[in-house]
Amino acid sequence: MARLEHYMLLVTRAAAVLGVFFLLMVALLSVADIIVREIQGRPIRGANDIARLLTIIVIAACFPAGLLERRQIKVALLGSILPPLVTRALEAMGAALTLLMFSFIAYYVTLYAQRVTLSAEYTMVLNIPIAPWWWAASVCFWACIPAQAFVIVAEALGQPPSQIED
Repeated sequence: MARLEHYMLLVTRAAAVLGVFFLLMVALLSVADIIVREIQGRPIRGANDIARLLTIIVIAACFPAGLLERRQIKVALLGSILPPLVTRALEAMGAALTLLMFSFIAYYVTLYAQRVTLSAEYTMVLNIPIAPWWWAASVCFWACIPAQAFVIVAEALGQPPSQIED
């Protein structure tokens, strides 16, 4: 199980690194846009188009690793007073509900990607197709499903998250 988690972490972290790289690109583009506005008195043409597209991936790419590493917010009110087996069952149930929620998100993002594809939407200024970006986000959200399924099994078995060097 540790070996599978190790490989899943490597893949999901690679996607998260891509998301962070895109976030850095959005930040650099924003700084460049501010500087150009100050110097030339007008924004960089299409900067907003690019930032919007990159932000789609920034958000979606980080979820699979976050789920697999169990970094979401969790409130453990009863964990200290309930028996360990009950606590483990509650953890597994919470993980199952998280899986259900991400299943809905993946499904609806996919439906949205289909709508954007059918309507052939493009960005306002640079005329870049929007659909591929939403399909990439859809893939990221579907990647959350096996990651969270792994978490359910790990929680049911009482295994803590793997500690891979960052």
